Amino acid sequence: MKKNNSTVFIIFGAIVILSIFTVVAAINFLPNYESNSYYIKVDNDMDAKIESIDINDGKLTIKTSGSPTSYCVKSTRSKPSVNSVCWNKINNNTATISVFQYKKYYVWIKDKDNNISNYFSINSKDKK
Repeated sequence: MKKNNSTVFIIFGAIVILSIFTVVAAINFLPNYESNSYYIKVDNDMDAKIESIDINDGKLTIKTSGSPTSYCVKSTRSKPSVNSVCWNKINNNTATISVFQYKKYYVWIKDKDNNISNYFSINSKDKK
């Protein structure tokens, strides 16, 4: 009887280990369909918008249109306040900031009336 219990325990343990291995392998092998969509919802009263965001050689480049006054780039998606220290000036509708690879960044812009856009996210993994 004791031998039968140990065999059941070994088989059950092997099934659990095999199940965990299968889940981990599936997560790592399946493609990541996260996209860097350039669409953001901007409030109707904003007169500025993000046209494109690109990462090359560790630099995040933001191109805007309208009359944005500043941008904010963070690694968290909590919306910055109007007076947050993360705001940097936009010159000629273009801004560039150094970023780390393999991180997700969130970008906001602010117009002259202090309206803040919804965030735009971009993943810097494997961008050269």
